[in-house]
Order: sequence, then C-alpha cells, then structure tokens
Amino acid sequence: MRKSILTISIFLISLVLFSGCADYHIRQGNRLYNSLAYTSAIPEYQKGLSKKQNALAQSRLAECYYKINDFANAEQSYATIVQSGNATANEKLRYGQLLMRSGKYEQAKAQFDPYLASQPTDAAMRTMREGIDSVDHWKADSAKYTLELSKLNNGGSNFSPVWYKDGVVFASDRNGKKIYEWTGRPFLDLYYSKVESSGEVSAPVALAGEVNGLYHDGPAAFTSTGDTMYFTRDYYLKKKVHKSGDEVVNLKMCQAIRKDTSWSQISDFAFNDPGYSTGHPTLSSDGSTIYFCSDMPGGMGGTDIYMSKIENGSWGKPVNLGAGINTPLDEVFPSLWHDTVLFFSSYGHHNMGGLDVFKSVNTGAGWSEARNMGYPLNTNYDDFGIAMNDTGTAGFISSNRSNNTTQDAIYSFTVNDLRFTLEGIAVDKITQEPLEGVLAELTNVSTGKKETSTTGPDGKFFFKLNPNTDYTVMGSKDGFFTNTEPVSTKGKNRSENIFVKLKLELERIVVNKPIVLENIYYDLDKWAIRADAAAGLDKLVGIMKDNPDIKIELSSHTDSRAEDKYNLTLSQRRAESAVKYLIDHGIASERMIAKGYGETRLINRCSNGVKCTEAEHQANRRTEFKVLSIGKMNQ
Repeated sequence: MRKSILTISIFLISLVLFSGCADYHIRQGNRLYNSLAYTSAIPEYQKGLSKKQNALAQSRLAECYYKINDFANAEQSYATIVQSGNATANEKLRYGQLLMRSGKYEQAKAQFDPYLASQPTDAAMRTMREGIDSVDHWKADSAKYTLELSKLNNGGSNFSPVWYKDGVVFASDRNGKKIYEWTGRPFLDLYYSKVESSGEVSAPVALAGEVNGLYHDGPAAFTSTGDTMYFTRDYYLKKKVHKSGDEVVNLKMCQAIRKDTSWSQISDFAFNDPGYSTGHPTLSSDGSTIYFCSDMPGGMGGTDIYMSKIENGSWGKPVNLGAGINTPLDEVFPSLWHDTVLFFSSYGHHNMGGLDVFKSVNTGAGWSEARNMGYPLNTNYDDFGIAMNDTGTAGFISSNRSNNTTQDAIYSFTVNDLRFTLEGIAVDKITQEPLEGVLAELTNVSTGKKETSTTGPDGKFFFKLNPNTDYTVMGSKDGFFTNTEPVSTKGKNRSENIFVKLKLELERIVVNKPIVLENIYYDLDKWAIRADAAAGLDKLVGIMKDNPDIKIELSSHTDSRAEDKYNLTLSQRRAESAVKYLIDHGIASERMIAKGYGETRLINRCSNGVKCTEAEHQANRRTEFKVLSIGKMNQ
C-alpha cells in the first residue's frame, strides 16, 4: 500500500512539474509574442505545446509563423486549429488564405464558402473567393513574361528595386549586424547596383551617408535629377523608437539630399505620425506629386495608397486614391510609370493567393479599374515592388515565390510580345505569282487605326494583331483591282495559334474585259434584285469603293428562250436594277452604265432552237461588269 501511494505521489508531482514547465514556456512565448519577437517566440510555444494543449498558444504560434513569412508551417498550424473544431471565423479565413498561397484552391473554397454563406455582405472575402475562379484566366497568357532570379540577391531578403541613374536601389538585410527580433534577421538597408544594357548587374553597395541608420531603411524613390530621395524607415528619432498605442513601431517617410556620393540632411515627411505607418513612396517625373501607402485614419481599411502634391512649397494634405485602387485590405508598394500608369500590390482585389501586382491607368477623369498583371508575374505567393523599365519591355519584381526560403528575392523579367502575327502574301489572282510593290493596309475595325506595309519581291507582308479583334486588310497596286479581306483573332488561342495566314489575291485591271458576278439571280419575268443576289452585288460595291477611279459598264444577259426583243428589254431592266442597287449603297451614278444585251452575247451553243440543258441555259443568264476607263472622273 505504501509503495502504491508513493508511486501515485511521484506521478502527481511529475505531472505538476511537467505542467508547470509547459506553462513556463507558454508564458515565455506570450512575452516574446507581445514584444513582437516572433522568431524567438516560436520555439517557446513549440516546447509548451509539446507538453500541454493551449488554444491561445496554438493560435499565436500559427500567427508567429505567418508574421515571419514561414507560410508552410503557418498552414500546418492553422490546419491543426481548424481540425480541432474550435477555430474562429478569422482563423478559418487565414487558413483559406494560406491554402490559396500553396495553390490548394479547392481546399481554400471549403474554408471561404461556409463563411460567405453566413456573412454574404463581406465584400473583401467575397473578392478573395472570386479570385480563385479567375486563376485559370490569369494563367492563359503564361508566356507573356520571362522571369529569372536576379544576381542582385545574396540569400537574404532583397526586395522593392527602384530605378536610379544607371542602375537600381533596393532594400536588403544582407550585411546588417543588429538583429530584428520580428524576423530574427538583420535590419534592412538600401543598396545600389549598376545595371548594364546586357542586363548584367554590378555587386551591390550600401548607400553612403546618413540614410542607412540603426533600424529599417527600405523602399525609396528618387527625383529625376537624382539629388533628392524619399525613403521608408522605422519611426525613430535620435536612436529612440516611437511606438503606437498598441506598442508597434510603425513606418515613416523621410527625405534625404545627395551631396557628392553621400546622402544627408534627413527630414521627416509632414504627415508622419507614430500612430500609423507612412511609406513606400513613388514620384511623378517632375517631383511635384508623391504617391505612398499608409494606414492613417479615414482610409478604406488596411493600408491604402494616397497622393500628395506640392502646394506653395510644401506637401499638401494626402488624398486617398479611392475605391478603384484601394480596398478594405492592404494596398502597398506603389510604383508610378510615365506619370499615367500606377503599379501596386494588393491583397484586396482578385488575387491568386498572396500579394499580386495590379495596374491602373490615369485616364484624366480618374484611375481605371485595377487589373491583375497575370501569371507568371504574379503567383500564389507574394509578388510586389515592381520596377518597369522606360520602354515597358523589361524590369524587376520582388517575390517570395521560392519554396525553399521564407525570404524575399528580386527577379528580372522581360515582357514578351504575345500579339498575333499576321503573315500575308499578295499574289496575282490569275497566275498566283507573288506581287511586289503591293501596299497592304491593316485597319482595326473597332478603332479605325491603320497600319501599312509594302510587299517585296516575295509578295509578303506582316502585321501584329491584338487578341479578340476584327480587322480588314486592303491590298492596292497600280493596274490591279484593290482587294479587301477580313481578318479576325476572335476565338483564337494565342498559346496554340500565334500566326494568322492570309492570301491577298489581286486581279489585274483589263479595260473592256467582262467579269462575271456570281449568284445574281432574278425571278422569272422579273427584274427586282432578290435577297440572295445582294451578296454578289455587295462584292461589286466593295470593288467600286476600293477602286474609286474606275468607271464600269454593268450588263445583264438572258438565255435564248423567249422573244429576242422581250429578252433585250428584260435584260436592260435587270441591268438598271443592279445599277440602282449600287447607287443606293453609295456608288456615284456617273461611274456606271447599265446595259442589257438580251440573248445577243451567248457564251455557248444554246441559241434559238438548239436543245440544251437547264445548266447550259443558266450559264447565259448572267450579270457582268467591265471596266470602261481608269482615272479621276473629272479627267
């Protein structure tokens, strides 16, 4: 009995000590979590949870992983919470976001859909859910961009490049000595690297002077002269950080002046405040307008993008760019290109998972609806901090898309021209030989925009065509009928059918040579134009409009049946009816002569009294035109 009591006592003491040890690690984890030392908090929570279940500790462990961008472990931790059956709505949504990040879209739907069924008015979450249904659309032009990992990276976090002089400036934690407890890595500094025309980059060097301080110095923007810089840094003054009411060190925006090769004269942006963040600047070409992101009061939710203009020598009150750009979630890393195009990243538009890069155009009346830039510029990871080159053909982008690291990296990209290529050839209609010197004119049916190309000895011409667009191609050459053919890219898949083929046949103009118009039929003993005859006459309308300098005779013929005089009168009326049709469709009457020949110009043996088949008689019942003259009508 004493032995049993002793055993039970030892067990209870061990259990208390075991539980106390678990509580100690969880308390340590909570202390580190509250001081934003997320990297250090993780092992404490892991030790505590290995000995004792604690819902708050499990939730905070998952959030620690999320805060340091360790999304694989964050997903596993949130999965544990959801599977426990005690997950809050926000934890289910965060789990859904993480599933999107790892490309598990069907599983993400299972988290979003029940929530939206109970909260149908949550527009931000509905937009996130709708993004899943758009992924295939954004991947349709997967060949639009070519990306590769830039040599600007060195294994740490490197992101948000911006063009400066003949290279780029970017943020990196590569060489810092002081550790940032949030991430467990050094604080960020600004580095410069020269970019050669070949795309090669020089070894990055830290900006000199006062700009790289004790804590984070991050995304920057430069005036066109290169002597003034606006940049982002932690909110501190004289080595002392200033925290918000919830003990967070926010960001602020600063200005620096370059003297020789060093940056100094640091000054604060007028609208900084320790209670909210202000940063990620980008400038207009004349330096008079600045765009930045902030979670200042009065926004639409999360961080929004704002604009401020210089007024009487000072920055004016920031203006929120509004609902076309901003959402209830975060909009960050704006980048202004040619003063009219704004690139930025967002969680709140239709995304593939993490932050995606979006594009909006200033139309003069406001900013256009933000458009997702598509895959592979965007992925289901965080993609942000884009720097487009001056011609819009290449640039850099930041992303944490690599599965092997939680760090951000810079990628170089080129923009591939994925428009269709129209490959055409102009040939002689009779000989099918290539025609040199043909002027090919491409017209966009919707916009009316025209492009021209002249064929060489091989008769070939090329144009670039936009997707989902109707065009016409008109070929003209002295001595030939001008010909117009339709071309369309509607319904064509660029990934499978890049080339559009076109043969443009031009017929040589021979004065007084009859040309038969096909399918011009009349009812028995009638001369009115039937509906099925209109197509043939419409073709002649096109010829007359494409060739405004020709004058024609439009003639009608009959077979030998019926009286000669009757056939002559009937054919004249039919010819006049056809001419009237052309006049009604915009062809000047003085360019045409109507002539009825009756049965006087049979093209076969079927004269009066000769027994012929119906097909042989039909061949004589024809409508023709022939060119009488070429030249201006007043000549």
